[in-house]
Amino acid sequence: MTEYTTKWKPAKAEKRAATAREALLPGEDVWFLGVCNNLRPFMSEVALTSLRVVGLQDRSINFELRYDDIANVVFDPKKETVEVTSRAGVRTVLKMVPKADHDVMSRFVGEGRSSTPPAELMHAADAAADEAAASTARLEAAKGAEWPNSIVRGKLGRKASEAILRQCHDDEQPWFILTSSVGAGTLAAFDDRAVIIKTGALTSFMAGSLGGERSATFHFTDITGIEYNSGFVNGVLEVLTPSYSGTANHDFWSGAGKSRNSAASDPYTLSNALPFAKSEYNACLGEINELKARISRAKAPAVVVAPAPAPATDGLAEQIQKLADLRTAGVLSDDEFASAKARLIGQ
Repeated sequence: MTEYTTKWKPAKAEKRAATAREALLPGEDVWFLGVCNNLRPFMSEVALTSLRVVGLQDRSINFELRYDDIANVVFDPKKETVEVTSRAGVRTVLKMVPKADHDVMSRFVGEGRSSTPPAELMHAADAAADEAAASTARLEAAKGAEWPNSIVRGKLGRKASEAILRQCHDDEQPWFILTSSVGAGTLAAFDDRAVIIKTGALTSFMAGSLGGERSATFHFTDITGIEYNSGFVNGVLEVLTPSYSGTANHDFWSGAGKSRNSAASDPYTLSNALPFAKSEYNACLGEINELKARISRAKAPAVVVAPAPAPATDGLAEQIQKLADLRTAGVLSDDEFASAKARLIGQ
């Protein structure tokens, strides 16, 4: 049975517990759920479970420490803080924890440190920790714009790199990344789709979403073509779909008298248009052609090979004649011939 902070009424406590359990592991019991107020790490609730101390912000776990990794816990009712120190020496202070909750929290922490969690819960926690570590490693690599398994053209910024990571499924990486040098955005090509991302200070402003991000995903099966329209120096790469047929007359300044969100023909604003220099296009022409080839293969109809027809069998008369020949040759007796003939006629 879960115990709750004295700050909550029963109805609110049950509601908060239901939300907290969504963030926990299967089979992880909540012994106590209460409140705190921390900015770093950002959390407004603290849970003591059958495995660990957890700091929560809605459904996000922003702090966790298993009981067997705790070196020391100090409850300070006067300051309304709970200081938790790990065996590695990392100190975390839970702030604004009601002093009325300290005794029950101390009891559950002591119980957790003196008991051993179920083995299956430990295995689940280890697997979750490994997954979190891998996710953190991918995020750090994305912050450094590191994509070792991708062909990267142009200078990829941190914001765009993080946006690409958000488009990846599990350990997936795009095979091709193209960033415009004129601050227009980034194209990331995966095995089954292409994504155009417009983020970062300048790029998001040009796209009409200052400080934000625009990301558009185009599955290969929905793409009708990849088109590049250029002038003497600059051009626009367009991803064509049934709802957007493209145009060969994109004008970079056609929307100069309009807001970014009102300039319907502005390639900086359009989600499926990526302006970049003609020299850049020529430099990555091989990858662009490969992208077109992959789109064509994805759209090619599946070829169904019909099974070969069964070999034609001899007619009844021919089969009886073969049996007669076997009888004449002495292979079959009269009784065997009569029996085999009867079976053929009865089929």
